[in-house]
Amino acid sequence: MRSNWIRLAGIFFLIASFPGFAAAVRAQSKADEAAVRNIPQAFAAAWAKHDGQQLSLIMSDDVDFVDVGGDWLRGRADFALYHSRLLSSRFRNSIVTPLEISVRFLRPDLAVLHWSWRIDGDRNFDMTPRKPRFGLFTMIVAKRKGKWLVVVAQNTNRIPPPNPDPEMEGIKPGILFPAGH
Repeated sequence: MRSNWIRLAGIFFLIASFPGFAAAVRAQSKADEAAVRNIPQAFAAAWAKHDGQQLSLIMSDDVDFVDVGGDWLRGRADFALYHSRLLSSRFRNSIVTPLEISVRFLRPDLAVLHWSWRIDGDRNFDMTPRKPRFGLFTMIVAKRKGKWLVVVAQNTNRIPPPNPDPEMEGIKPGILFPAGH
């Protein structure tokens, strides 16, 4: 009996050592991938309501969030306060539109989410209108108590390079922006 268990343990060890097995263990469910891919839409929907509290619900309690201006917000409460102020003033008529989305799972409960966006209707500090802008979010999302939440985010404004961009020659970016942006 004992030798059967030892034999089974040895077989399991050999199977687990096989590279394909490790990949299968890390495989994600379609539901998890769909939930992560939905985060940009949830962000845009809360933004459209101009509700910083609702927007904060997709953030973890301990979120680290860096906005396009380089402000580092730490925790859901500061994120909600900042965005409530922002969305009730200069950004009260703005609309964020997710463009392209890319997801890479690091573990079954942890993923990197990149998504490009367009914003229309926001204003400068002096309340003059801005032209539409494009940018890129990088988010680390974690599954906590069955819900996918943003734990780290960096938001970046797109500064259009010259066309063609000499530094990007021969490099295929992960997410493309509309021509001229």
